[in-house]
Amino acid sequence: MKFLSYLTFICIFSFLSFNIFSQNTIWIIGDSTVSSFNDDYYYPRYGWGTQMQNFIDVNKYEVKNIALSGRSSKSYVLEKEYEYFIKNMKKGDYLFLGFGHNDEKYEKERYTNPNGDYKTPGSLANSLYENYISKANLKEVKTILYTPIVRRTLDNWTDEELHITKNSGEFEGGDYRKSILDLGKTLNIPVIDLTSLTKNLYDNLGVNETKYLHAWTSSNPSSIDNTHTNIWGANYNAYFMAKELYNMNLENISKAILLNKIDKSPSKNEILITNPNYVEKTYNNIQKNSEYWEDFSIFKGTIFGDTGGTIDKNNFYIGKNSEGNMNIKIIGNKGKIANSVDGIAMYYYKIPAGSTFTLKALMTINDFAVNNQVSFGLMARDEIYIDEYITSPIGDYVAIAPLKLTQVGNIWNSFARKNGTLSEGGIMKNSYSKGDIIPLTLSGTSDGYSGKFGDEEPISGGFDFPLTKIDSKYIYIGMFASRNADVTFSNITLIVNGKEVVLNK
Repeated sequence: MKFLSYLTFICIFSFLSFNIFSQNTIWIIGDSTVSSFNDDYYYPRYGWGTQMQNFIDVNKYEVKNIALSGRSSKSYVLEKEYEYFIKNMKKGDYLFLGFGHNDEKYEKERYTNPNGDYKTPGSLANSLYENYISKANLKEVKTILYTPIVRRTLDNWTDEELHITKNSGEFEGGDYRKSILDLGKTLNIPVIDLTSLTKNLYDNLGVNETKYLHAWTSSNPSSIDNTHTNIWGANYNAYFMAKELYNMNLENISKAILLNKIDKSPSKNEILITNPNYVEKTYNNIQKNSEYWEDFSIFKGTIFGDTGGTIDKNNFYIGKNSEGNMNIKIIGNKGKIANSVDGIAMYYYKIPAGSTFTLKALMTINDFAVNNQVSFGLMARDEIYIDEYITSPIGDYVAIAPLKLTQVGNIWNSFARKNGTLSEGGIMKNSYSKGDIIPLTLSGTSDGYSGKFGDEEPISGGFDFPLTKIDSKYIYIGMFASRNADVTFSNITLIVNGKEVVLNK
């Protein structure tokens, strides 16, 4: 009995100790302007959530930054990080919550309407309330809302840089900053207006200085990423958050701010450093015309990378088929999408870096081999080479195309290469075979890339990185195939910066 009493005492003491002394958490949820990254850029990307712990007394709160790049308030709920938050938040925690950059994308899977209140289905306010705030309230977790940081301007501010959108087809435009401010006022939730704070900072610093707040993919200033911040920019935004929290004089959280960290603004000289592992790459973006392949309308043909040896017309064909449609064909085990190297045939079109574009096409599968290095579809890439056999790794890209075709149940429906590493976009839910006709879409904005392969789930998460590390001036978009594949592309349309590019017959 004494032993049982002792065990009972230990259990009760342990339970009370856990509840009395267990540390509370600050949960940070948002998009790529908040999230962490692993870049090999000259000035790598840092979201402000990575710097928040520098301003918080860690003896009072643990900071968990679970923001994810490419996500909106709507799409984030599909991630394992959302499930983790819902399961593990507890009384006394805080939720730092804000989206905007991706909620304004004209895509059904990410878009939320900036108009309407928290009771309006489909609105940003409703998404924030139903998916996050209401669930935090049930656990007695207090929410702090924040508005999205601005995109860097090069001249006068545009609506897009301030998160004010226009109507586009079925998608209604509006002011995303105002939506969050109004939500906070309606529900009596504190809001930190990062949009205004960052705009004022940029106005004060001037355009020549604000470039040092942002990521650079290369040492060339023209490679600047005007959406994502570097470590100085991220630290500055976390500083804004901390200073506003302190000035709000909120219960508990305001007292956890480290006063010595907010007594002066972050210094560029003290914080900003270049990546010590950065390696400069040389590249000539003046392309010659191929000696082998004729242009297809505005698209130029090329075969490059680890193509399995000398490029010849016995194993490669890019041109028109008998019906006048674009045909790309590779046989003889030539070309590949492998772990570290690529060899592809591509019809490409060059557009200025930073352009907004949408490329669409119908792809007919004439034939393909089931092999993990086979792929075919649409691609946007950093650089292009004209009929060169290159066995070393080449640049980054995003592809709306299948990969890992032997892995039934785990075939990729899109993929990207970043910093030399392949990453999965999503998993195929359908099977495809010879004779199938598949609609493809690839889009790009200043924030990143998205796309859709047939009836598969649209892809955007993880593709929000600039393709400017090697060629900082241009992006190369088009149709491609690798390894043993024969595909035809028809009904090709291309819109660049809101204007359709006319394809010659």
